[in-house]
Amino acid sequence: MSQINHEYKLFTKQREFLNSKAPICYLCCGRGYGKSHIASLYTVLKFLEGKRIIAMAQNYKALTEVLFAEIMKRLVELNIPYKFDKSMMKITYGTGAIFGFSYENIDSVRGLTEISIAVCDEAALSPSTLFATLAPCLRGEGITPYIRLLSTPRRGSWINLYVKEHPDSVQVIQAKTTDNPLITPEQLQLMRSAIVNQDLIEQELEGKMLDIDSDSSILQLRDYPAKDYGQNGPCYMGMDLAGLGSDSNVLTVVSRYRIEEQISIRVADTFELADTAERMARRWDVKGIFIDVTGSTSCGVLDVLRAKGMQVTGINFAQKPFEDDIGKKCANARAEMYVNLSNAVKAGLYVEDEDIKTQLAYTTIFVNKSGKLQLIPKDQIKELIGHSPDQADSFALAVYAMEHKLVTPTVEEERKHASEVAARYMTQFHLYNDID
Repeated sequence: MSQINHEYKLFTKQREFLNSKAPICYLCCGRGYGKSHIASLYTVLKFLEGKRIIAMAQNYKALTEVLFAEIMKRLVELNIPYKFDKSMMKITYGTGAIFGFSYENIDSVRGLTEISIAVCDEAALSPSTLFATLAPCLRGEGITPYIRLLSTPRRGSWINLYVKEHPDSVQVIQAKTTDNPLITPEQLQLMRSAIVNQDLIEQELEGKMLDIDSDSSILQLRDYPAKDYGQNGPCYMGMDLAGLGSDSNVLTVVSRYRIEEQISIRVADTFELADTAERMARRWDVKGIFIDVTGSTSCGVLDVLRAKGMQVTGINFAQKPFEDDIGKKCANARAEMYVNLSNAVKAGLYVEDEDIKTQLAYTTIFVNKSGKLQLIPKDQIKELIGHSPDQADSFALAVYAMEHKLVTPTVEEERKHASEVAARYMTQFHLYNDID
């Protein structure tokens, strides 16, 4: 160990993690602290002791390009003639072995035995079944099992709850971004300026485990009505469209007191998506549809639905809010949408889906430099929860339609829109001819 410490410069909390004898140890640290470095170093040290190790990351890309890349870098630095089977994601040398898995395919670890240690990078992104899945693998004659977790924390993560409920079972080593002496003041200031919310600063830079509820969340758990009041009324639809191909498009129908229906679909073309939206809208007799028109696919769907006679309004999240009491307080339509949503839920709109509640818990609001209400960027929410908050966006659009009803275009606006559609299709036609 002394030779390693001589060769590798370790931060205080890294050294504490490396030397931990606890069965479960969690390095809970701010971004940029160097968790991947110490994860790889710890794994390699135990590997050279002849241990069989499971090494895990959030997905295959992170496993191969970050964790395993760092592990193999350490092995090269130490001049270890290891063997690597890429098809099995397995590294061997002597009696030691490292098996690589992602949380996306966590069930693949089932069947492995004689494992001494599990090293889990970005553990806050792991499923709540992590311990239950790993435990049967960490057994065998003479084996003392260890689990090592490393992660920037995530608000509401199952690990936060586990640590809270089992404080004596997990050694938590908390490290701040500033505990890395290699982070310059300029780099730290850039990080701080990119994070607009104090809760996120505490989580992302100070490594604090936060509860899912936050004073800055657009909605907290206590805000939701305890029951469905059962009153229906006119329905409205919101559509958050991700485009064609592998991503999901989310369609939501709401009435005053409940979410009537929400679906996520993947489709091959614009007309199929529009047909699905039309059937859903007619089934609920919706009075208006608000659709996010930031992408080209959305514009195409809007065109088709209007041609079908549907009452559709295009909303760009960055556009100006409506000129009403709420809108005047908001920086853009996105902020106004979510304030409307918050007010509707507090007034009795029932939400049962836990995924929507989680997305809304991570949607935090703040007052910007102009004194206007603004939400944290969607990309930050995506990074925090591991996926885009499309369900919440679709829900917010539906409530936005309900609160503001239909915005009927003027004759001049309709003419302008028709010209734009014609020009768009003519451009496509010319491009097709050019290819011919």
